[in-house]
Amino acid sequence: MNGSRVRSRFSYTSRSCRRETLHRPLKSTRLRRWKDSDAGEHDSESGEIFFDIFECCGCGEAVLRRVRSTDDPAFQQDGGYEVRWFPPANVRDLPKWRFKLRREMRELLEEIYKSLDAENLRLPMMGARTLVDMMILEKIGDVGGFKEKLKELEKEGFVSSRNREALYAALEVGNAAAHRGHAATASEVQAVMDIVETMLHAIYVFPELAQNLKKTTPPRIPRPPQGS
Repeated sequence: MNGSRVRSRFSYTSRSCRRETLHRPLKSTRLRRWKDSDAGEHDSESGEIFFDIFECCGCGEAVLRRVRSTDDPAFQQDGGYEVRWFPPANVRDLPKWRFKLRREMRELLEEIYKSLDAENLRLPMMGARTLVDMMILEKIGDVGGFKEKLKELEKEGFVSSRNREALYAALEVGNAAAHRGHAATASEVQAVMDIVETMLHAIYVFPELAQNLKKTTPPRIPRPPQGS
């Protein structure tokens, strides 16, 4: 690592442009030595930390890259460097319809997305599970375990039989994360979020959309009686 590492432009995902764009370097500095103050006498390590600021060539938004040299075996495949970005790149876009949710549910959904951007795998699944539980308590109350609650959701017409099965599969990922420390893969996390958000959209957004369509769609003109 040296100062030449930020002299050229490179591609990085821009949060504002919502795609990968060219970024140009603005400033670079380094802290020559650091020591892990939380580590024990025999576990402490020292090295260098580099700080680089880049500007998106599309929107002009700046990002900070922190590169830390480390002896941690987990980072040896990356040349012995731990790289972090601030703010992190978006994993997925927050749904615009989230403001249709009540405040507590919307805030939880936003917290889930912050955890996703931080590349967490377990916490977003626990949050998604809690989000569904909040919806169930609001719509049908506390009627037992998740299986019983989902059956009641189907009975009340909030979900279909097929959607109930998909929702139960998604909830099981959250249960496994909370109780067994299970870490789903990135694609599985995306699948869970797709299922949960589809359900929330159907319950909190579709009814209003349908009512608006009914209001704006002109009625059929009755056919004249035959033979007249």
